Amino acid sequence: MSKRQYIRRGVQQQEPQPHIFDLYQKPLFDNTIRKEEFRTYTPYIKSFNNSDVVEFIINQSDAFFGIHETLLEIKGSIEKVGDGVVSLAPNAGAFLFDTCTYIQSSHDMEIVRDPGVVSTIRSLLCYTPEDSKFLSTAGWNYPNNPHISGDNFSLLIPIKHIFNIFNDYNKLTYGRQVFRFVRARNDRDCILVKEPNATTTTTVSLTVSSMELKVKHVFPNDDMKIELMTPIKNNVPITIPFRKWELNELPSLTSGSRREIWSVKTTSSVERPRYVIVAFQTSKRDDIHADPTLFDHIRMSSVRLVINGEYWPNERMQLDFEKNDYAIAHYNYTEFFPSYTLSSTKHPILDYAAFKKYALFVFDCSKQDDTSFRSGTVDVKLEIEADEGFPAGTRAYCLIVHDSLLEYFPLTEVIKNII
Repeated sequence: MSKRQYIRRGVQQQEPQPHIFDLYQKPLFDNTIRKEEFRTYTPYIKSFNNSDVVEFIINQSDAFFGIHETLLEIKGSIEKVGDGVVSLAPNAGAFLFDTCTYIQSSHDMEIVRDPGVVSTIRSLLCYTPEDSKFLSTAGWNYPNNPHISGDNFSLLIPIKHIFNIFNDYNKLTYGRQVFRFVRARNDRDCILVKEPNATTTTTVSLTVSSMELKVKHVFPNDDMKIELMTPIKNNVPITIPFRKWELNELPSLTSGSRREIWSVKTTSSVERPRYVIVAFQTSKRDDIHADPTLFDHIRMSSVRLVINGEYWPNERMQLDFEKNDYAIAHYNYTEFFPSYTLSSTKHPILDYAAFKKYALFVFDCSKQDDTSFRSGTVDVKLEIEADEGFPAGTRAYCLIVHDSLLEYFPLTEVIKNII
């Protein structure tokens, strides 16, 4: 039976036609945006020393902003005394800060603690080699270090590199907004020094001379502005969904021990983990001779996530990094991006060999049974095992990715947490 006969016998489904037959289709022109332009905002204080608080206030309640395309420009200089070769550390721009906060209508939308570590881990998981080339001006240029012209540097950082809300939510924003950056207590994580020999010592100081925020202003045409202002004047809530990357840190694993149980946190069930990423560093922070973006495998044999008594994975990993036997850890790393983005493509920035220097242990717990959370709390633990004793000075990081859902009432400028 032919396809045409099948349709004539009663199946009420019209055969799709290729677009080449749509002779009368009219062209569509998008004129809803009258103009868009970047405008520069400067902080009220002009001091960018260590531990200073730098705030950018966008105080225009009747304007529309493409905040997700905001750029943070940082300029400064490096002075050295000695014969060492000095360069900016990878992701130096993010390591300049201890805490970054995005505020809308007096509500803390996202707080990023230790943004250098958070953005480094997210970059290794989500960026492609092409992204690294594009972000070279932001100080992220894996596997190379940022470029310095003489003793001066200039960084242009997309704000979405620091705040994940702008990776997930790319709509226009409306109302009063603030970006708050707290400078790091020191800049030793921002600089790398290579000494010519073991007997020399180079001292380095970094100075930030200016910080500017470049915000895109979007001007809709009259018809679109009326269409937007009608629900705004009626205080119709705007839903803002995104995923928070929350960093938890264990300052030191028990030196010499081969096993550790880390009670990471206990929280409400609405902050249910979707993904958990674990990493370790031995003597990498606050040292101008160590790269703060490298993560050590510390002869790890197994890492398991425990949420309310349920294990991920169910069986121990049985890794052996000394014998290059860590395929399951690398596989979990490569599987993160397609799961996180609901994509079928994989383009990990770390190949199997490079993964050994940037060991990340990834757990996909996005599919969970609701019965495990009837108590209303989420208890997150990690079981960590190694083939030999943990080195002294080893930090453990645990990044928990969980859903966040907010409602913004534009007329009254009230924001409510839904999740």
